[in-house]
Amino acid sequence: MKLIFTVNYEPHWGELLRMNNWSLAVLGNQSFLGNWDEGNSHQSLMETSDFRTWTYKVPSIEDCYPIEYKYVIYDSHTKKVVAWENRENRNIYENHSFVISDTGLYFNLNIFKGTGVAIPVFSLRSYEGFGIGEFLDLKKMIDWADLTGQRLIQTLPVNDTTLQHNKADSYPYNTLSVFALHPMYLRLEAIGILKDVKKRIFFEEQKVLLNNSATLDYERVNTLKWEYFQLIYKQEKASVLSQKEFKSFVEENKTWLYPYAVFSLLRDRNSTSDFSRWTEGSVYSEELIAKICKQDMDTINLYIFLQYHLNLQLSEVHAYAQLRKVLLKGDIPIGVSPCSVDVWRNPELFNIKNQAGAPPDDFSEKGQNWGFPTYNWSLMAKDEYAWWKSRLQHMATYFDAYRLDHILGFFRIWEIPPHAKWGLLGQFNRAMPLMDEDIEEYGLIFDEDKLLKPHISEKVLTHYFGEFVSEVKDHFLLLNKADNFIINPKFDTQRKVLAYFSAKKELTPRDERIRDGLMKLICQVLLVVDSRSPDHYHPRISYKDNEAYKALIASEKKAYLRLYEDFFYHRHNEFWKKQAMRKLPPLITATSMLAFGEDLGMIPACVSEVMHELNLLSLEIQRMPKQSGLEFGITYFAPYMSLCTTSTHDMNPIRAWWEEDKTITQRYYNTMLFENGEAPKTCEPWIAEKIIWQHVQSPAMWVVLPLQDWLAMDANLRHPDAHAERINIPDNPKNVWCYRMHIDLDKLLSATEFNTKLLHMIKNERP
Repeated sequence: MKLIFTVNYEPHWGELLRMNNWSLAVLGNQSFLGNWDEGNSHQSLMETSDFRTWTYKVPSIEDCYPIEYKYVIYDSHTKKVVAWENRENRNIYENHSFVISDTGLYFNLNIFKGTGVAIPVFSLRSYEGFGIGEFLDLKKMIDWADLTGQRLIQTLPVNDTTLQHNKADSYPYNTLSVFALHPMYLRLEAIGILKDVKKRIFFEEQKVLLNNSATLDYERVNTLKWEYFQLIYKQEKASVLSQKEFKSFVEENKTWLYPYAVFSLLRDRNSTSDFSRWTEGSVYSEELIAKICKQDMDTINLYIFLQYHLNLQLSEVHAYAQLRKVLLKGDIPIGVSPCSVDVWRNPELFNIKNQAGAPPDDFSEKGQNWGFPTYNWSLMAKDEYAWWKSRLQHMATYFDAYRLDHILGFFRIWEIPPHAKWGLLGQFNRAMPLMDEDIEEYGLIFDEDKLLKPHISEKVLTHYFGEFVSEVKDHFLLLNKADNFIINPKFDTQRKVLAYFSAKKELTPRDERIRDGLMKLICQVLLVVDSRSPDHYHPRISYKDNEAYKALIASEKKAYLRLYEDFFYHRHNEFWKKQAMRKLPPLITATSMLAFGEDLGMIPACVSEVMHELNLLSLEIQRMPKQSGLEFGITYFAPYMSLCTTSTHDMNPIRAWWEEDKTITQRYYNTMLFENGEAPKTCEPWIAEKIIWQHVQSPAMWVVLPLQDWLAMDANLRHPDAHAERINIPDNPKNVWCYRMHIDLDKLLSATEFNTKLLHMIKNERP
């Protein structure tokens, strides 16, 4: 008979084994298990493909019960056992299943703990780059991480975002394709050196100018790089396109490569990525792909040529990182652009009319409207989420770990109807909306005028419109039967208001005041109508600033609060848990990458339950505590299965945050840093060091800090301007993602004193 041993365990053991290049083996009281002899461990080594599940297949055994055994950690380099399980022997008795499925490992070893740095690829600075961080620059960042004892580099998304050919494309979460990499990350010289001397000199001069720029000039960099791409493609295509490696790459990736290339060609031919406006190809078909490829294969091959070199360069970086035992962590955006290859190819997988976003939070009082279509999860489930799986499997080519952006979207997504612009008027999908009788059960009389229509009082009008109240009443409002105002139907949605004012050639301050006031006024409702069932309703999010709520009498407020609290925090807990448990398990088991979840925002109780059950690592930020009643999180209480950090790309780094609000800073200084007296006006190096030491000392599996915050500890290395280090402002839709390191990577590598301090810190030696 045959016997198969399998063991699954918590992710930290997988990381411990992976980072040390260790293996598991089975030793026991039988000859096929080495007769408890460590010297025989190599005979019963287990196999794994993902460091999650290990298997040992015994070729053939006789009846020899009982079988006693333990798992051991084996170092194939030293050919020695590193550790035995510190527990009673495991046992197999007669008539036991021939497939032994164990869970959990029990070794008396230091639990894995890793430290890392977060930095967008575009923010890296080197003299080899072309005014922007490039994939090959990551090799120096890997060297720095290895030098300082860090084991992970976290990036932002690196997919192609070329939608408009301007600085709006700098937004890395608005992806053109979830498979294609962004050509701007290519090292030009690694593709080939231009033979035309004049042109080569021109690009070398431009390279110097761009590299001296304090920030990333996205448009200039991409314009010049594309000039180079076209020249080097013309020069090198004959030799590259005939290579065996190139042909293999195309064959392995043709399912997404050709649609991406054709889409890119049609985008430029039609001067828009909005495929609904194309004169040809607005509807995807395989016949269209074949036709365009036949018509203009040279242009198609240009895009494929670039993706081939992107694959070569990022694969080189990944191999380099693995050699130095540094993990590369990528980022999976929750959405894709409505004008993307993915929506063009698979429109049935998306709810194109609705917009994904986020409810109001500390980052944005209006909520966020990302403009992404939401997912048709029920259809995706029919092929077991094949699109998501292929997306993750492709990413695993280059990364060892990934961040699931806005993991709450797998439980429910904040969906904003087409008529609205602000996230404030959104609703959760999926959800269980209320009917009028449900609302009345909470003690609130269902009155459409009071609950569904904006509350408009003289006080509100004066507050919103000031000296322009009379004009607003005359032009934008109507008197109704009850002798009060309603919004003119011509302007009763945010989209209508924006359309009216965008038609003006130039907006005056008066126009902006009226426009913004009307946008706010439209939001002053207690309920929003469900986008799929007009006789069902959702409480409008963020009641405290809602003029309609403020106008209620005390008993009505009490009833509404009961409804609000139950709807958002209790009613959906099991419902949303089921939604997540349908989607997440197939996705996280599709690859061997370590999965992290970005679980920030309005978090229902079921989120932590699901993440714990699936061994997904949470995100812990001291400035955004998840425990109710706390102003700041306590780093020493961070759960082990988490990533602890000081800041994210959506927040001010610690130095600029320190200067945001003096009263908050003062409380932090006294209660979290345990310092007496008045807080310094700026975050001095010793303060940054103390903050970072608290994080490094947290019990979290991973402590990954933005490079800006690591450098804040050193007066000579930190940026001269604390306010020049922010990457994104979520409340600003026009934010340009242009942050660059102010020092080059070579200088960082040569900062011996700082790097030594960091190494000791990470080794748990107090500075």
